[in-house]
Amino acid sequence: MLAAVTGVLLTVAGCSSASSASSSSAAAPAPSASVTTAPSVTTAPATSGASGTPGSSAATPSAPMTPLAAATGQLTGTQLESVLLPAADFPAGFATPSGSPITSGGSLTTGPATYNLATISCATFIQHLGTVGFGETAMVSGSVADSGQAYDQLIYQFSTASAASAFVTGIQALAGRCGSFTATANGSTGTFSLQAAQGTPVGGHPATEVLQTGTLAKSKLVLDTLFCASGVDVFAASGVGVGGAAAPATPTKATIVYTLMQRQAAEAVLG
Repeated sequence: MLAAVTGVLLTVAGCSSASSASSSSAAAPAPSASVTTAPSVTTAPATSGASGTPGSSAATPSAPMTPLAAATGQLTGTQLESVLLPAADFPAGFATPSGSPITSGGSLTTGPATYNLATISCATFIQHLGTVGFGETAMVSGSVADSGQAYDQLIYQFSTASAASAFVTGIQALAGRCGSFTATANGSTGTFSLQAAQGTPVGGHPATEVLQTGTLAKSKLVLDTLFCASGVDVFAASGVGVGGAAAPATPTKATIVYTLMQRQAAEAVLG
């Protein structure tokens, strides 16, 4: 999430973006990911998360969201890359920055998490969300950006549904202790804040919204992310605003997450 924040600042503010986690390491910040949204569902405009109130931008798409089955299957990061929405599905002007997407590669991973959400520092969390290291079996993160704005999209796949749910619960708990903290990116140190709130369920699955605000290199940032655990997967989408710009709201984060769920189900069948 803050990896997305850092990435967005780096990309939207014109700095260099991170390279793919499969070729670098989990320590590399995620690119200015902007959660891609599904164009197939017509959405209604949502209020911006820049208001500082989590949940304020989680508008419900105008098209109904019917319940979706819990995500199953174990796809590699490379396979999950095809689940992400392409830049063409976003509003005109949004493009994929260099270094996006980041994936865990062509094989499943095992072993304990490098980053424990119960003990990780707030700064480390925002710098590494969107990369490998959270105990996942596979992951992918991508973004699209325009001047001052971006969308991020994330998928973390775990070995069990309980592990996926625990990941979202862990993020919500972490946000509770990260009301104010400092973080460094690209040589600049900024002050940030995380707030978490229950989001509107997506496809029948519970969701958590996390709002990140802050200032880095005199540039104000707002990153509004919706996390939803469905089966073994955690799907997330963010709207990002930099330099005082509001986070983009159409399509909505819920629409993006819902479409990611649909695309994952199709890829799992093909896989």
